[in-house]
Amino acid sequence: MIIKQATLQDTSLLAKWDEYVSHHTLGSAYHYSAWLVAVSNVYEQGAIFFYAEDEHGIVGILPAAVIAPPLLPKSICSLPYCDMGHILSDSHAIEKALILHIQNYAHAKGISCIDYRSGLRETPFTQTETAELTGKKVSMKMQLAASSTEQMASYKSKLRSQINKSTKNGCTIKLAQDISLLDDFYAVFSRNMRDLGSPTHKKCWFKQIMLNYQEKVCMGVVYHAGKAIGAGIILCHPTMCSIPWASTIAQYNKLAPNMLLYATLIGYAADSGCSVFDFGRSTLNEGTYRFKKQWGAEAFALDWFELGHAEVNTDIKGTSPARRLVEQIWRKLPLPVSTAVGSSVRGYISL
Repeated sequence: MIIKQATLQDTSLLAKWDEYVSHHTLGSAYHYSAWLVAVSNVYEQGAIFFYAEDEHGIVGILPAAVIAPPLLPKSICSLPYCDMGHILSDSHAIEKALILHIQNYAHAKGISCIDYRSGLRETPFTQTETAELTGKKVSMKMQLAASSTEQMASYKSKLRSQINKSTKNGCTIKLAQDISLLDDFYAVFSRNMRDLGSPTHKKCWFKQIMLNYQEKVCMGVVYHAGKAIGAGIILCHPTMCSIPWASTIAQYNKLAPNMLLYATLIGYAADSGCSVFDFGRSTLNEGTYRFKKQWGAEAFALDWFELGHAEVNTDIKGTSPARRLVEQIWRKLPLPVSTAVGSSVRGYISL
């Protein structure tokens, strides 16, 4: 077994990489080469494709990116802009070899920080553990039914009533696997990020995601009276579907556009054959956590740590006081300003 590094130009090899990801039960949509292609094309961060190979082919992969902010030290992140980028391998020995390889690579490049984000925990927190972790970040995941019809039938009557409320209020939804809804999606997303006090991704980031993921991506936009008021994107892997971005315009939340958005995208994932729906991270026992829990999602550990450090970082905190101050100021910026400034710095923020 040897470890090699692929490049963005190795299209035939990256096709084999993606095939390996598709067949690995612990894989996610973020592991596909499409994610790092977008990272490189949009934000010009260095994509790293380390893979282990034996005489039969690929037996392990480690995707990562070099984050190089101006005037600050470089770091390596596996993976940036999402919750997970853990090693996929055929054995623990191969995993250890890949970890050692990236540590040696970082040392040779003079990089001291390797941010490793694992989504490998397969057992949810117990009720007792959940009570003890209030205020900390967790991953929310839900088992999916075999079809959208069965998925809808699995919901409690109160949840189905909330979903129906959105359509009774005049909300409609469109889905696309191309960039036809991109402008409407971005109008909702960029405004919501400003209102949350967070820098927004560039519009071309989402264009790259749609173009690179092709049949593995679906964009949904909710409308009311012809205006886009809710939007989201899901990325599909045979085992798990992830929703990295979902937004609504706050003044329309009384119409429940988020209920129609999630119900439709979850149903799409079920019909696509995914067995798990990954809602992403939330602060335990707070608003987004309760929203996701009502669908049937359970809390899982986010094992994020720096490679080379013995202690796993299970204590992922919420927002710091300094960040809360920045968010308050950000919310007051005109939308064109927050979009322009935010998208210029977003690539250097790995979360």
